[in-house]
Amino acid sequence: MNISPQIARRRLLQAMATLPLAATLPVRAQQNWPTRIVTLVVPWPAGNPTDAIARTLQPLLTKSLGQTVVIENIAGAGGTLGAGRVFSQPADGHTILMGTPTELILSPLTIPSVRYAPSDFRMVGLFGRVPYILVARANLPQVSLADVVALKNKPGGNPLTVGNIGPGSLIHLIGAQFEKVSGVPVLHVPFKGVPPMVQDLLGGQLDVAFIPVNGSTMGLIEQGKLRSLGITAAAPYPLYPSLKPMAAASQVFAGFNYDVWGGMHVPRATPEAVQLRLNQVFYEACRDPQVREWARSTGTDLMGPMSLAELDTLYQHDIARYQAIAKATPTGS
Repeated sequence: MNISPQIARRRLLQAMATLPLAATLPVRAQQNWPTRIVTLVVPWPAGNPTDAIARTLQPLLTKSLGQTVVIENIAGAGGTLGAGRVFSQPADGHTILMGTPTELILSPLTIPSVRYAPSDFRMVGLFGRVPYILVARANLPQVSLADVVALKNKPGGNPLTVGNIGPGSLIHLIGAQFEKVSGVPVLHVPFKGVPPMVQDLLGGQLDVAFIPVNGSTMGLIEQGKLRSLGITAAAPYPLYPSLKPMAAASQVFAGFNYDVWGGMHVPRATPEAVQLRLNQVFYEACRDPQVREWARSTGTDLMGPMSLAELDTLYQHDIARYQAIAKATPTGS
């Protein structure tokens, strides 16, 4: 059938007129985000430092987004159950991860069943970075780090029990590196998270553990319920200058520098507009005076606002850094 030039032209104009509307539909959908409850997944048990960050930010995120933000704790498998849950959901910004290097970067190296890679996620907000503190049960016969290192010269005794939060976790890697550089015979004991590990320290069932520096741990040390053996930093930590680097007690720990961060992550396929919005509301919440005071009370040195591009650079750097540590550190014990 032949169509006159006038009809063809009119049909073309009609088709072109619909293009701007069609092109704006995804944008409008993103601008309307969130359209339902937002789930913030914490891949560790309630009471874990990551969980504490999420619960501190939760009411402010709810207020800024105009939608309820609920926290879901999905613990297990070195944090990969929670991260996997977020990765399996639609990448629309309604399921978010409060993540750490352990479940995002390290655990996937040692758990074959994990179906995501670190690059499948994107960091949209970084709360802060803190070093680890090596703490001992209060009644450990060795009262200093030097005393602990001296155990390598006393074969035949019971190995030092060192807690971790799962094979391949950063705490496990630090413990394995501790064993390697000190020469002290150790037994690695896995836990499902930091809180149960601390409980066993307090109960005397565990000898030592590496725990992120925080206010509650410092309180236990000040009360004499735990003993500090040093921190995994090159210099005293500004918020707790009394904590001495492990290298200050023994030169075998020169360069024994490790820290951990907590941040908000989404699957990389999440629309850019949603990522930008999350970045904005995250740092709005971090500027809240009560959040800043809480962070300081827990021993966290808050990071300043960072753009998505800056967060990308930091995240990619840490992927390479932590993977190198994992490959260079024996974790089979």
